[in-house]
Amino acid sequence: MNEWFPEQYAAAHRANVETFYGFANQAFDGFQKLIELNLQTAKTTLADAQAALLTTDPQELVARQSARTTVVAERIQSYNRRVYDIALATQTGFATIAGARFETYNQRMQALVEQVSKQAPAGSEAAVVALKKVIDSSNALYDSVNKSVRQAVHMAEGSLDAVLPRTSDA
Repeated sequence: MNEWFPEQYAAAHRANVETFYGFANQAFDGFQKLIELNLQTAKTTLADAQAALLTTDPQELVARQSARTTVVAERIQSYNRRVYDIALATQTGFATIAGARFETYNQRMQALVEQVSKQAPAGSEAAVVALKKVIDSSNALYDSVNKSVRQAVHMAEGSLDAVLPRTSDA
């Protein structure tokens, strides 16, 4: 077991680096999408302001401003929805990376427990069983937390979908 340590250490280090860069790339992708959304929103706002400033007739300006109120409300809703979608996609990417990392870790732990149970001295069966139960409990906890997070995200999506149409009507 001692002679395998360098390979195991290198594999663990490689997996940690890949996980870090996976999270970093996911965060930068979300950040890039958010910047693009903000730039597009700023561009649209500037175009609207320019059109309003170029209006010379006061009646046309008042009519444009009253019609603009509805458009602004719809744009705010669209912006909020897109920000939410970007955040959800980023969170989903993080969860996918973390889930894959957990599965890899879990497989390694199970392999280690199997190896330890084969090489364990006589009389240590209770310790091996306890270790297996700890691993099973951690798996159950992970599954429970994962399901709870998915349910919370699903509920938040439903709430957002229910609120947005009512807000635009108001």
